[in-house]
Order: sequence, then C-alpha cells, then structure tokens
Amino acid sequence: MANSSAGATRHNSQRLRVQRRRRGSVAGMITFLAITGSFVLVAAFLVILSRGNAHDDGKATPLTGVAPDFTLPSVNGEPMTLSSYKGQRNVLLYFNEGYGCAPCWKQAQDIETRSAELQAANTEFVNIMVDPPDLIKGEVTRWNLTMPVLSDTDRTVSEQYNMLGFGMHADKPNHTFVFVDEAGDIRWWQDYPSMRAATDDIVEKVQELNAGG
Repeated sequence: MANSSAGATRHNSQRLRVQRRRRGSVAGMITFLAITGSFVLVAAFLVILSRGNAHDDGKATPLTGVAPDFTLPSVNGEPMTLSSYKGQRNVLLYFNEGYGCAPCWKQAQDIETRSAELQAANTEFVNIMVDPPDLIKGEVTRWNLTMPVLSDTDRTVSEQYNMLGFGMHADKPNHTFVFVDEAGDIRWWQDYPSMRAATDDIVEKVQELNAGG
C-alpha cells in the first residue's frame, strides 16, 4: 500500500509539472504574440505618422505666396531656373507622376496642342517629374513633346511645392498644376485626383489669371 501511495504521489507530481510547463508555454506564447503585435502596431503607426507629417495626413495642401525658386535640369540637358521668367512671363508648372503614367503624358500632349493660346496669355508651360532624365527622355520623344520637361530626382522642388505625400505614390507628385505669375507669386495651385483635367478648363484658367482674375 505504501509503495502504491508513493507511486500515486510521484505520478501526481509529474502531472502537475507537465501542466505547469504547458501553462508556462502558453503564457510565453501569449506574451510573445503580444510583444510582436505591439511592434507591428507601433511600426504601422510610425508609417502613418510619417506620411501624415509629410503632407497633411495624405491630403493635398495648396501652396500660396511667393513661389520657391529653383533650377532643374531638363531632358535635353539644359537647366531651367524659375526666376529667369520673373518680370517677363507667367509659368504654368505641371507636376505629375511621370514615367509609366500614360494619362500624365497625354495631359501634357493635349495642353501642348494649345500652346498658341498659352503663348498669347504670356505663359510658359513646364512639365516637372521626379524620374531621371535618361528614363523620361524616351517618353518625351514618344509623345512628341517640345515644352520644357524637368527632372526633380531628389524631390527637393516637389517637396517645396507640397507635391509629395498624397495621391497613388507617396514619393511622387500626383497630377497638379501651379500657376506662377510674372511677379513670381503663386496665383493658383490645383490637384486633380482623377489624373485628368479638362484641357479647356486649364487653358481658360490660365487666360483668366493672366487677365488679372
């Protein structure tokens, strides 16, 4: 009887140890998952926060006031400086996704067909994207564009003009026009989330702004 009782005691002890180990494993797993989940949530929060800080919680924020001056290389290798137009002409800047965005290139092509009307409104049409010149040069040829096409590869100008942090690509402009008058002031800043603006509307807006509207 004593041996039987001792055996039962050892068996119960072993069973308790197994149960403790199982409970410890489950608790450890829960703790691990909780810590891992916390890291994931923190990482997601930081991503959202960084995007929000980059551009008003992902919303397009129009820029006003004096237009930041810049000098950017064009696809033909010649740099263009915005302030070189000051006191002489208005400039219509067109920031867009660039390479791989057919609607962007088509928009530029359609507006260029109205170049005579833009010239009559004393306005230069300038296309800006963040792709390297070598990458977009072929597209410029393919779409038969003659307007200045500038490359903002380090995104400095795009950031100055509030072009990043919204749209389909957080690191690229969306589909946005900026009208800088000959005094060097921003008179109009408009993003088109649909990736398409009516060419008539753009031309009429330029004419209105040039007339002092």
